[in-house]
Amino acid sequence: LAGVFGMSRLGIGGSSDQEIVQESTDAPTVPQYSVGAEIEEIDGSGWDGLFNGGMASSDASLVWLDPEEILALDTVIFRGTVMGMRYFEVTVGGSTLYYTVASVEVSDCLRGDLAAGDTYNVLYVGAPGRMTTSVSGDLENLAVGSEAIFMPYVATHETGWGSGDSYFCYADLAELYMDEGRRFLFLDTGDGVSYAPEVYDIPASNGESVTLDDVAAYLRGLLGQ
Repeated sequence: LAGVFGMSRLGIGGSSDQEIVQESTDAPTVPQYSVGAEIEEIDGSGWDGLFNGGMASSDASLVWLDPEEILALDTVIFRGTVMGMRYFEVTVGGSTLYYTVASVEVSDCLRGDLAAGDTYNVLYVGAPGRMTTSVSGDLENLAVGSEAIFMPYVATHETGWGSGDSYFCYADLAELYMDEGRRFLFLDTGDGVSYAPEVYDIPASNGESVTLDDVAAYLRGLLGQ
C-alpha cells in the first residue's frame, strides 16, 4: 500500500520519513497486512451511502476515567492542521464499512516522535455526514483547514478488526488511528475549542474561551513537561 498511496510506516518509536503523494486512485488497493479485505478509495463528494460501524468501538468505561488515566493510554499527542481528506470503502467478511483518512501536518508534538512540518495520516470510522457512535465527537466536523490537537493511537500490523478468516488492518491505510473524538480530539472552531469539558478542566488564559494554546499548556502540565 505504501507504493500505492506514497505513505511510509510510522513504527512503534514514532519516527517517519513520510512522503505524501496527492493523487489518488479508484482501483482497489493491495493490502500489506489485511487478509481477505477489499480496500477501495471512493469519492466522498456528495456521498450519502449507508454503512455499519466496524472500527474498534469506543470503550464506554473511558467516560469514568480522569484526565491522568486517559493520558496514561498509549497515544501520541500532537497539534496539527488537516491538509487533505480521503474516503475508503472496506469490505470484510461480507460487511462493507467506510472510513476517512485525514492527512494532518504537525505543528507541535506533545508526546511521541512526530516531527513538526511532517504530515501523518489519521484513520477514523465514518464518511461525510455519516458517523456511527455517540462518542464520535468532533471527528465528524473535521475538514480541510481544521486545526486541532489529536490524541491517536499508532497503527501497527496488530491493530484492526476481523470477521471469520478475514482481517482489516488500520496500518494499511494510515500511520495513526482514532476510535472516537469525544475525549481524544480538541478542535479549534474559530470561536474557541470544542472538547469534553466534563473530562478536562482547562483554564482559559484570556478569561473567555479556551484556545489550542491553552489546551497544549494544560496537557503539557499533566504530562509533567
